[in-house]
Amino acid sequence: MSNAIDSIPNPSDYEWKFEQVDNVGIWFMDGWRGFADADLEAASTHYRERGRRGDVDATIAVFGDETNLARETQEYMGREWSTNGEYTGVDRIGFVSDGTTAMAVAANVDVPDAEVDTFSDLDTAVEWAQG
Repeated sequence: MSNAIDSIPNPSDYEWKFEQVDNVGIWFMDGWRGFADADLEAASTHYRERGRRGDVDATIAVFGDETNLARETQEYMGREWSTNGEYTGVDRIGFVSDGTTAMAVAANVDVPDAEVDTFSDLDTAVEWAQG
């Protein structure tokens, strides 16, 4: 018999990483220069299932300096994060990047019951997410 934990993708198998700080789930998409579809899908599934747990009230996605997302990918991620954000029921969804990547993705995110914001610094984002 399989349990729900077995169905959550293991970040060490992919190009993205996950960390939890108190009640904040953080997905590091640092090396992203166009993940394979399997990595995108795994990150989305992990976000959805890990974010839904009662010990996560806010989520943050961190994009690295070299992240350059095509417009279609930004729109796809916006749709996915909107759907996933609603599914998780988190209160805050943050995006971090040095450049405009965080703003571009966040502009496509619409989660009626969550506050969405962008940051250039992870520490500031975590402080905000802890609310």
